[in-house]
Amino acid sequence: MVKPFIKVGLMVSAVIGLQSCATLSKDECHTADWRTIGFEDGSRGYSSQRIASHREACAEYGVTPNLELYITGHRQGVRNYCVPSRGFSLGRSGSQYNNICPADLEPDFLASYRQGQEVHAIEQEIRNIDRDMNAVDKERSDLILEIEKNEKMIVANSTSPKLRRELLEQNKKLEELILEKDDEFHRLESQKNYLDRQVDRLLRNRG
Repeated sequence: MVKPFIKVGLMVSAVIGLQSCATLSKDECHTADWRTIGFEDGSRGYSSQRIASHREACAEYGVTPNLELYITGHRQGVRNYCVPSRGFSLGRSGSQYNNICPADLEPDFLASYRQGQEVHAIEQEIRNIDRDMNAVDKERSDLILEIEKNEKMIVANSTSPKLRRELLEQNKKLEELILEKDDEFHRLESQKNYLDRQVDRLLRNRG
């Protein structure tokens, strides 16, 4: 059985959650300039369907949005939003396009958006390579530490001749592994440098 104070806590949490999700406050609903709200939503890249969230937020306070004014403002706002530079930034950030641009602005917006997506994909690959390079570098460092540990044992007076030979042979193999890690690191580094140049070229082409 759920205790009363737990029930109260859950109810308070639910109310707080609903308030944090509301798009407009009580005061904003009562003083709303729906044309301005539509303009701001359009300028931020929201679709006109966002008015449904405003309607839900304001219903509690007995306020109904003015759809006509909202749509008028939204149409003006999206014209501020649907510019090539914004399209490029949207694509480069990996964000989704909401298909809100008018027909006369959408071609240039989408062209820049796709260029941004191309840069985003390359930069994501660069981040993956950075992660792989860090992993290889860590593996190389661990191998060096293992060699150093073996070397201390090799020179120790208590080490038997047999163990000393085994450690020397082990270090030889570890050194070969280090060379392999060096080759892998340099290969990754070359890939990263190539991709960096690709990003630079794409950014230069945008002017």
